[in-house]
Amino acid sequence: MPTAVQGKNSYVTFRGANIGSAIANEASLSLSGSEVESSVFGSNWKGYLQGQSEAELSVRGVWDAGTAALNIDAVLFAAMNGGGTSLWEFMPEGSAGGRILYKGNGLARSYRISSPIAAVVGFELTVRCSDAPVRSITVG
Repeated sequence: MPTAVQGKNSYVTFRGANIGSAIANEASLSLSGSEVESSVFGSNWKGYLQGQSEAELSVRGVWDAGTAALNIDAVLFAAMNGGGTSLWEFMPEGSAGGRILYKGNGLARSYRISSPIAAVVGFELTVRCSDAPVRSITVG
C-alpha cells in the first residue's frame, strides 16, 4: 500500500527565496512530452517516436509585499523584468533529509497578483523550465 503524504510541509524556492513554507499554499510540477509520428506507407498502424519534453513549475499563495527578511514580490517582479533563468527547487514532502527534491533552471513565465474583495490578496507564479529538471534525494 502506498504511503500518502500531506502537502503541508512542501518547500519551494525560486531565485534563492523560500516561497514554499513562507507564503505559498499550492505548488505543482508538470512534466510533459510530445511525440513525433513516424508512420510509413503501407502500414495499418501509426508509429511514433518520443519528441521533446518540457517542465513547468506553478506556485500560488498569499501575496506579501515583503519584509527585510523576505521580499518575494521584489524577487518575482525582478524575474519578470529580464531576470534571465533562475534556479528553482521543489520538495513536495518537505525539506527534511531523505525526501525527494526536484530542481532546475527556468524563466519566470508569468507572475499574477489578484486582489478579490472577499479574500486575501494572492499571487501565482509560473516558471517554464529551460532544461531538464533533476530528481534527487535530500541529505540531512
